[in-house]
Amino acid sequence: MSRPRVVVIGAGMAGLTAAHGLSSVCEVTVVDKARGVGGRLATRRIGEATLDHGAQFVTTHTSEFAEMVQRWVADGVVTEWFRGRIGPQGETDPDGHLRFRGQISMNAVAKKLAEGLDVRTASPVFALIDKGDRWVVSMADGTELAGEGIVSTAPVPQTLALLNNGGVALSTEDVAALTAIAYEPCLALMAVLDGPSGLPAPGALDPTSGPIDWMSDNQLKGISALPAVTIHATAEFSRTYWDEADKEIADLLLVAASLDSAVVPETLQIQRWLYARPSVVHPEKFLRIGGVAPLVCAGDAFGGAKVEGAALSGAAAAQELLAAFGSDL
Repeated sequence: MSRPRVVVIGAGMAGLTAAHGLSSVCEVTVVDKARGVGGRLATRRIGEATLDHGAQFVTTHTSEFAEMVQRWVADGVVTEWFRGRIGPQGETDPDGHLRFRGQISMNAVAKKLAEGLDVRTASPVFALIDKGDRWVVSMADGTELAGEGIVSTAPVPQTLALLNNGGVALSTEDVAALTAIAYEPCLALMAVLDGPSGLPAPGALDPTSGPIDWMSDNQLKGISALPAVTIHATAEFSRTYWDEADKEIADLLLVAASLDSAVVPETLQIQRWLYARPSVVHPEKFLRIGGVAPLVCAGDAFGGAKVEGAALSGAAAAQELLAAFGSDL
């Protein structure tokens, strides 16, 4: 009996976790429009500097995800960074959760997860077409993939656009559930410095006021050969200045950061994360839509935010598809 074909849209934490959960039973293809894997497990290199500019760390609140992280620790993929929240003066809460960082970078975690999977990057999807007993995934380059099941871990507005392009009519209940999900944007500044940043060890700051939501020194973090900072703006600042020039955004954030050293010319970059974090999440870990051939929506907007929520959602989506295929396996 042939193995069910599944197309996973998105090569971030949720998509890669789902793909692993399906790969022993199904023929899985992962597609992502980006040039590399990871989604918001993102790292950029600027000269000799390395900067995590998406998710900064992972924490564990469930035994399921804790087991996953401990496997990464054993494999040398992640390591402990610090415990608890770091306040505006560098103080930490000793009773808080451990923060784990990528041993090399956060993106290296995604690359490890992608090993052994059929992952096709730089492959944007144009439409999802429901053929009854299967789905057709119409790619932007005109090619097609087919699957008896789909897992979409793209941000929900993007998934809705793909379904609309494919002429798929959702139920009133599914439309209400998906459109209730909301996201916050984040402007991320990356810059190499000509000297120490002035941030206290372990190289992170979590302000409680002002335009900065998070700031880290990637050299103190342990991943960069040079002092290099990542600054995440608050959602309010990001919405206000989203369409402004990069230099204006950077100038405002650097003034607020009050760093001890200047930015090296030509190293400053801005990343616009439109769907940085969910502000309204779906109460369950996934949402299944479709009839005979299931399409499961998953990601950090389902059940719980952050990296842990994405991983648990991806794992649950895989189990839902396996259950749907159960009678045919």
